Amino acid sequence: MIAFLMLVVSVPLTSIYATWADQRAMRSEWAIKGPPCPVVAPPDPAKFERQPLKVFQYGGVSFSRRFGHVSCVSPSEGVLSARVTYRVCQFTAPALVGVGAGENATYFFTGVGRKATVTVRGGEPSCVVGGWFAG
Repeated sequence: MIAFLMLVVSVPLTSIYATWADQRAMRSEWAIKGPPCPVVAPPDPAKFERQPLKVFQYGGVSFSRRFGHVSCVSPSEGVLSARVTYRVCQFTAPALVGVGAGENATYFFTGVGRKATVTVRGGEPSCVVGGWFAG
């Protein structure tokens, strides 16, 4: 009987541990270090008439880019009821990244042909030049 009860308890605990380990690995893998991307003024729409910025929504945040590809995840921090999810997107070569969280939009200049990683925590975007995503 005791062995059966231990088995019943161990199955959910194994699942909880696996989820925790996966989230921890994701946070570590997507925590890109690099120099900060310069914040720039919103672009002039007339400059992009022939090829407008590519815009997409992810987790309630609007992202735009000039070039390249993107990959995003939603890691979480904390435990149970205190769990907080944030957004991280890696761009292959965006040149310009726009992030719209709420009513505010922030634009980052990443440089042509350079990878960039944007993190949005609590509605506040940050950007570093760097990343491993290859598209």
